[in-house]
Amino acid sequence: MQEKAERAVHSQLEASAAMLEFLMETDDNIVVMTADLAGSSKLKKIEDRFPDRFINVGIAEQNMISIAAGLAHEGLKPFVHTFSVFSSLRACEQIRTDVFYNRANVKIIGTHCGMSAGQAGSTHFSLEDIGVIRSMPESVMIAPADAVSAAKYIELLSSIQNPAYIRLDRNPVPDLYDENYEAVIGEGKVVAAGHDIAVIAIGEAVAEAVSAQKELLEAGGPAVTVVDMPTIKPIDKGLLSQLSENHSIFLTVEEHNIYGGLGSAVGQAAAELGLGIKLQCIGIPDCYPQGNPISYNRELFGLDCKSIRKAVMDFF
Repeated sequence: MQEKAERAVHSQLEASAAMLEFLMETDDNIVVMTADLAGSSKLKKIEDRFPDRFINVGIAEQNMISIAAGLAHEGLKPFVHTFSVFSSLRACEQIRTDVFYNRANVKIIGTHCGMSAGQAGSTHFSLEDIGVIRSMPESVMIAPADAVSAAKYIELLSSIQNPAYIRLDRNPVPDLYDENYEAVIGEGKVVAAGHDIAVIAIGEAVAEAVSAQKELLEAGGPAVTVVDMPTIKPIDKGLLSQLSENHSIFLTVEEHNIYGGLGSAVGQAAAELGLGIKLQCIGIPDCYPQGNPISYNRELFGLDCKSIRKAVMDFF
């Protein structure tokens, strides 16, 4: 993991698109689809280089998912792109029935996740997608923490036959990993080791949690553990069980409704395993956030470094 002083910021959308472009050079079965969002999803280079394998269906997300399922049944590997709010909600039935029910080899890339659509407001915020996708049988739900891990998960998904959903941030996010990162489905990663409190996060919140952990140490505060949990389904129960051995508190941080997301997945797993830990969930508290600059909303809902630091200290 890179130290904070060395961290640059890179776009998950650009990194994932670059990886897809690279993979398409050697895999003629990969097809990229979009619902009239090639520019927003950073797909213009793919559109220019591979026009025969780039499909823009227009603003028709439901149709896009059904077409992708059909292409998958013919042996192709569709990667479909649209805002995560539109894929998970508008095309919910098609994802459930055409993709996961039929085990169609479709990879759904939900862009502009969480509140990263900024001032577009609640209509464009994706705060329910994890809960929606998690509830579907046979589903895989991925939320990488940075651009490197996003690209690595795209590479991994291209090599497996099962359908999956991956949510990506609109804005550049701080680098946490280098090119040696290994993407594994169902595996969380401890990015900062400590004790007593385990901060379990997804997406950009992982970098905020790492910064909070470092600032706490520099101020003589507690040494907490920070965990990146990129695969929310299937969740890493083994890691949660291991963490419970020397952590009595799990603090989850996610840019998603506190119901149905990472916190719910961690809580359910902890209860099933009988871990006996205290759980606190930081996320969107069951409301519709207003359109604001993303930094403002993240601070408002306790998803920034300062707020995470305070949440940890409230236990002491």
